[in-house]
Amino acid sequence: MLRLILVIAVFSITQFPVVSHAQTAHLQSNRIFVDDIAELIIEFDNKIPSLYALDTSVLEADFEVLDVKPSISRIFESDEAFHRMRWRIDILPLRTGILEVPSLQVGESLTPALGLEVIPQSPEFNSAANVRVELEAEPENPYVGQQVKITIRVIHNVPLFEGSLVEPDVGSSDTYRPGLESRYTIFQNDTELGVLERNLSIIILEPGETRIPPASYRGRIRTGTDLATTETGALSRRINRASAARYLEVRRPPAEFSGRHWLPARQLTLGLQWDQVNDNLSVGDSLGLTLSIEAHGLAAEMLPPNLLSMDTDSFKIYNDQETRSNRFDGQELIGRLEQRFVIIVTEPGEIHFPALVLKWWDVDRESEQVATIDGRNWIVSGPATGQANHGVNTVSPGLDDRLARGLVFASIPGGWPWYAGIGTSLLIIGLLVYIKPVRHYLLGQVKYNLDRLRNRSALKQACRTNNPTLTRRALIKWGRARWPLDNINGLHQIESRINSTGLARELRQLSTALYSDRSPGWQGRQLWQLLTDEERNLPGVRQARERSLPALYPRRS
Repeated sequence: MLRLILVIAVFSITQFPVVSHAQTAHLQSNRIFVDDIAELIIEFDNKIPSLYALDTSVLEADFEVLDVKPSISRIFESDEAFHRMRWRIDILPLRTGILEVPSLQVGESLTPALGLEVIPQSPEFNSAANVRVELEAEPENPYVGQQVKITIRVIHNVPLFEGSLVEPDVGSSDTYRPGLESRYTIFQNDTELGVLERNLSIIILEPGETRIPPASYRGRIRTGTDLATTETGALSRRINRASAARYLEVRRPPAEFSGRHWLPARQLTLGLQWDQVNDNLSVGDSLGLTLSIEAHGLAAEMLPPNLLSMDTDSFKIYNDQETRSNRFDGQELIGRLEQRFVIIVTEPGEIHFPALVLKWWDVDRESEQVATIDGRNWIVSGPATGQANHGVNTVSPGLDDRLARGLVFASIPGGWPWYAGIGTSLLIIGLLVYIKPVRHYLLGQVKYNLDRLRNRSALKQACRTNNPTLTRRALIKWGRARWPLDNINGLHQIESRINSTGLARELRQLSTALYSDRSPGWQGRQLWQLLTDEERNLPGVRQARERSLPALYPRRS
């Protein structure tokens, strides 16, 4: 009996379509002014609680689709429950006249076609409700990597509400925001005007002509005049006002610049802070220091790490992970890099820590400048020595006393067999020669793997919580670990090194979510999945890592 009921139920589901109640499509207003936003509302009732994919490409002939906002709600009518799917589509007419809003496919149905009349505004009416957007970029001929200050202003003589600024999306660039928007008033032609201002800093990464697309303001204004109400029948209007585009001529680094790292800035300083140093240094002692680089008008991601990499016969230098930060002083971007280093003394005698020199380009003076830190000298004493009763045996000062006694005893005739003494001596000598490099190598590998696991966990958490800022930060660390020989400081560099077109598309969507208001609902789960797949297919991670490490057993000259 139960089997018969199941068969009947399955047959009913497969033979009869899902019941749908109603389908409607309408415009909030059938008549609008040019440069105003029309709202297309589509509603569809269905038993299935899911949204259909909506293809709006048919609208692009006469309209720019600004936004599509879907929603779903549960409705009860006559003791019957169903789900109401709703789409609100913001469209901007591209011309005046009577335009047709074509039918859209919803499931297996088509919405009805609608008519929209777009009328021009008279100069008198436009001056009565004037909202304009200005876009400024300075300088107009920057160098690659130089800060460009972007200022967006919305100037208006009527109150604004329910609005937002849409920033220009500049490809091949990084965007930095100093803070919140500012509001103030100005006077023009004896008229008080309100101003909404937002400042950005962009770093353009490729030379040549770069187009900065228009910035736009989308919001609502009250009609305020009988003429507007008569013409459109609306008490308020949703407007879209756009600025003009800007074009920048981005210059390459000048031929006369002789530095290793291209650093275009207004000011750059080096700082070096030593830990407390003991004047009585011995072989095996360590010195700690912190190096800082601060640049005005340059992002922290552009500053070079690992500047202290000069190993000599007298000392070895080991670097820690750098810390980068950006802040704003007014509208000026100030990037800062701090990095810890440890110096291990390996030879006795006088050692010289050389002066540090970093060349950079002064964008105000159009000339090469040099930031320097003076060198330093120390006197290092040799290791302690010990003697036994039968012959002299030199033992490393860090060796355990019991090990030293075993070495001496092994060399005494009659103590152990002579071959046992020789074998023990060779073993201890081998340990003395190799244990220190092996220890440093193993500790480096452990630290590398721990950092990799921590960063992977942070990247996974950032993607799953849909946090674009934390995701970008973790992705940069992932890229630096994956390509340790490259200076990875932006998403575009990771995109150029991967093989997956899907992952490249997700990285571009992440950049849009970071630097634009066009993707407020960024989702990171797809990025994490594609990144996990790509990581399995990326060859040579270990080889790249090993090429970036110092030799485990360096040769002595």
